[in-house]
Amino acid sequence: MPFIKRDANGNIVSLHATPDEAAEQLPADHPDVEHFLARNTLPTPDAYKRALADSDQNIARVTEDLIHLLVAKNLILFTELPVPVQQKLLERERLRSHLQQSEDNFLDDSELL
Repeated sequence: MPFIKRDANGNIVSLHATPDEAAEQLPADHPDVEHFLARNTLPTPDAYKRALADSDQNIARVTEDLIHLLVAKNLILFTELPVPVQQKLLERERLRSHLQQSEDNFLDDSELL
């Protein structure tokens, strides 16, 4: 069980393996200890990789929406995009349409209203 020191507001400011004066002992799974550790733990390289991957997905969606906006405003023609880009955008649109149809069709074909 770690020994802790708190500030004037009761927040944990340090954890210790051994006791010293004014140290309080708490279980390692105490909510205050867990909160302190979560707040003071540096992100791991894997956490940065996950955050970057999430950001990549968001940027891909933003880029796709931007292309649709530019095409809708006739600022660019869809056919001006490189063929691989056109194919990828059309495939994503097809997948999204299929997913939307699946979500809309929440009844099994055998079910009646």
